[in-house]
Amino acid sequence: MIINMKKVLVLILAASMLMLTGCERVADLVRPDEADKEVSNPVVEPDKTEQTTPETEEPKTRIVLSKTLNMTNEWTIMGDYSIQLTKSGKKDRVILATSARNVNGEMEWDDSQYWTLAVLTEKGAYNLYYQRLQGVVYAEINEAFIRGVATPVITVYAFSGTDRDIRNYTYSYEEDAFIEDQIFTTKVFSTGGINTIYSTFPEYRAR
Repeated sequence: MIINMKKVLVLILAASMLMLTGCERVADLVRPDEADKEVSNPVVEPDKTEQTTPETEEPKTRIVLSKTLNMTNEWTIMGDYSIQLTKSGKKDRVILATSARNVNGEMEWDDSQYWTLAVLTEKGAYNLYYQRLQGVVYAEINEAFIRGVATPVITVYAFSGTDRDIRNYTYSYEEDAFIEDQIFTTKVFSTGGINTIYSTFPEYRAR
C-alpha cells in the first residue's frame, strides 16, 4: 500500500511538472512588449481607412481625397452629374464608370469588369467605390433630411450573379471625407453567395 502511494505521488508530481512546462512554452509565444500593444486601424484600400464610432461601435469606412482616379481614359462613363458636395464651395462632379468599352454604340461586356464611382473636385478625387464583379452597378443621389438638414447621400447598387450590395456615402465637413455605410448585402443570409435565376433590373445601353 505504501509503494502504491509513492507511485501516485510520483505521477502527480510528474503531471504537475508537465503542466508548468506547457504554460511556460505558451507564455513564450507572447512577447511582453506586444502583449498590451493596440492594433492600429487597418487600411481597406488606398485612401480608405476604418474607424470605430463611439455611438455604434461599428467600423465605418472613411474615403479621403486622392490625387489619382481609379480609372483610365478608355473606360466608359455610365453616369455623370454635377452637384456641390464638399466644402470647396463649388460644384463637384459625380461619375460612375466601367472598364467595359463602348464600341460604335455597343457595350462590350466581359465576364467581369471593373466599376468605379468617384467624386471629382479641383484638388483631386474621392474614390468611393471600386470593384470588379460579374454584373452591373447603378448609382443615385438623394437628399436625406438628417436632424432637419437636407444632406446629399450617394447610393450605390451593385448587382452581380452571386451578390447584392447597397452602400450609402455621405460627406463629413469635419473630417473632409466621405463616410461609407453598407446598407444591405445578401452575404448576411447566404455565406455561399446567391444564384440569380430571374431579375427585372434594366440592362445598360451604350450612351
